[in-house]
Amino acid sequence: MSSQERPNILIFLSDQLRIDLLSCYRETLVRTPHIAALAKDACLFERAYTPLALCSPARASLLTGLYPHGHHMFNNSTPKYSYCGHLRPDMTMLQDWVDEESNYESAWFGKWHIGPAQDLFDSRFHHMHREPYEGGPVFLDSSHWHPSTRIAPLVQNVGRGAAGTLAVGMAGFPDVVAARYTQEFLRTRDQTRPFFATCSFPGPHFPWMVPHEWGIRYDAADIDMWPNRYDTFEGKPFNQRKVRLLNGSYSEGLSQDEQDKELRELLACCFSYIELIDQMVGEVTATLKELDLYDETAIIFTADHGDMAGSHGLINKGAYMYDETYRIPLLVKAPGAGESRRNGNMVHLMDVTATCLHLMTGEEQSHLGGRSLHGQSLLGLAAGGDDWPRRMHYAQYHGDPWGHYSARMVTDGRWKLVWNLTDLCELYDLENDPHELHNCFYNPEYAGVRKSCFDYLMAEAERTGDAQLRLLQPEVEFAAFDTGTL
Repeated sequence: MSSQERPNILIFLSDQLRIDLLSCYRETLVRTPHIAALAKDACLFERAYTPLALCSPARASLLTGLYPHGHHMFNNSTPKYSYCGHLRPDMTMLQDWVDEESNYESAWFGKWHIGPAQDLFDSRFHHMHREPYEGGPVFLDSSHWHPSTRIAPLVQNVGRGAAGTLAVGMAGFPDVVAARYTQEFLRTRDQTRPFFATCSFPGPHFPWMVPHEWGIRYDAADIDMWPNRYDTFEGKPFNQRKVRLLNGSYSEGLSQDEQDKELRELLACCFSYIELIDQMVGEVTATLKELDLYDETAIIFTADHGDMAGSHGLINKGAYMYDETYRIPLLVKAPGAGESRRNGNMVHLMDVTATCLHLMTGEEQSHLGGRSLHGQSLLGLAAGGDDWPRRMHYAQYHGDPWGHYSARMVTDGRWKLVWNLTDLCELYDLENDPHELHNCFYNPEYAGVRKSCFDYLMAEAERTGDAQLRLLQPEVEFAAFDTGTL
């Protein structure tokens, strides 16, 4: 196959999106018909995970194919609190490989957040959104593009400024702008070359704000509370209680009923934001079809991580490894006629990296820029194959605004073990406790499960070069309970 015959690749990358708010994953109030339509032409991965549930580390992993300990973007590249202002300078990213090794035309539009915005403008992407200019959208100078009152004043104020509607037209809203740039690129690109493009939506990241003309489209009274809304954190890491107190400081003085009412109102804004993103996915996909590009384009829809959105009494994400933030949506539509499939294998964002390289070269690749990839191509699974060696997912956390807090997680979908370096460890039976309310790590009945999970965790750490696991001694974690010292 010649380079001119290679398929186009379009990635829809959303920010902080829970899989249980997409109708293709489960029944939900949220209306996402366009993403559901894409799922009918795609392989839907039911057990997809992020390597680390923070924006910058996950996005860097997507473009490098490495876990955060490999690319060194350990936490969010956000001014004033981050220690990771930029990616490691010796890293090879997908756009670098595309520029050096392929005939592809590369493009990135929307949220970046792998370092400051200037890092994107200085990158080797061939096309990207405009740099800041006088009279232009104020979010162009931002790495994250999140809608806020910096863009326009609130018209409808929800949750004391945590959500609502902004006095900005659709054409000036960041997620719409990302989609419009993508559509313009599709219409004006070099038609003699295949393309590798990302439409990176800043939403539905908290705070949940939408254009006033789009509006809040859900009745808060129709929204049920999450089954794990009232986690007591009994027998769980002490840090989670602290983080919930910090998360909940904005609701200080409100009764539980008042807090629940406010959360429902906030979620009505969140759901409206997701519906807006779904509309943009539909419009970009329609442009592909209009230009007769849909069949010859591989389309990937995913997210960098999820959102607590009130589960366990928490908002946003942070120093905990619950499924609400670590599981992500992942749809892969291969080139050609689409066929709906569901796959339950353990996959992750770095598999998307390997999949893109496979699509662009016609062969599976094990390296990028001389470094071994931490994922592998999903094309075999997307085509209906079942050959997949990974039985568990390995994930990390290194800290963010709540301070440095080292944790590692492994899960096979039934059991989940979380090793917290400086706190209590966790073990959840996801089959019988899907909402992760009961920590059974210190129950001696589960010693065999703990050992099996720790064996895998340590093997993955060694395979991927995660040196911090040298601080883990499972026998110490077990003995802490078994000898009665806890």
